[in-house]
Amino acid sequence: MRFTTRAVFTLILLLAVGLAWRSSLERADSQLAQQTSQLRYAQYELARARDQIKDQKRSFSDKARLFFGTDFEGMQLAEVTITSQSNAFQRASLKDCDLTKATLQGGVAAFQLAAFDRAKLSGAKLTGGGASFQNAAFVDADLTGAVLTGGANSFRSASFENAILTKARLTGSFESANVSGAHFEGADLSALDGHALASCYFSEAPTYDAETKFPAGFDPVVQRWRRSQ
Repeated sequence: MRFTTRAVFTLILLLAVGLAWRSSLERADSQLAQQTSQLRYAQYELARARDQIKDQKRSFSDKARLFFGTDFEGMQLAEVTITSQSNAFQRASLKDCDLTKATLQGGVAAFQLAAFDRAKLSGAKLTGGGASFQNAAFVDADLTGAVLTGGANSFRSASFENAILTKARLTGSFESANVSGAHFEGADLSALDGHALASCYFSEAPTYDAETKFPAGFDPVVQRWRRSQ
């Protein structure tokens, strides 16, 4: 079968148009996925802010809440040990604190709305109950090798934006938590609820590596997490 120069040129042109169209579709799909992720991030951050406002309007008459609303900001608390069966550290501010190798333990609803932004929590152990750490903030915190333990509804709407959780060990739910830009290299997440972890949101993909342990049923590739080299 012979082809004329014009026929060959037409075929090449059609192939080029087809490839360009396919490439355009792939770019559009990628842009749509990115925009969807950003919209999800904005929606969850708005919901988190609403939850915080709603919680601020509640009446707090329970005097058994150890360190409720206490300002520890910037304090040197390395290796300190504080244990309580009460709902300790609710609304406490531990921003910029040095809590290296510290041990903090509270009851069922401990650490709710607590702020650990930029805190040094390397090697620390934080333990709460079923509803602990809800709406807590660990923005830019260093949690290298830390152990965070909560119950079935813990860490709901918490923020770990840009936090370092390298080799950290986490137990709990993590439902609708902000993990934007968080680092999970070598972290043990296997004890978390897989479906809850899948509900986490971000504008910048959290990172992981070959040593990161995930719960059953959670696929970081499907969830658009980024594997580091």
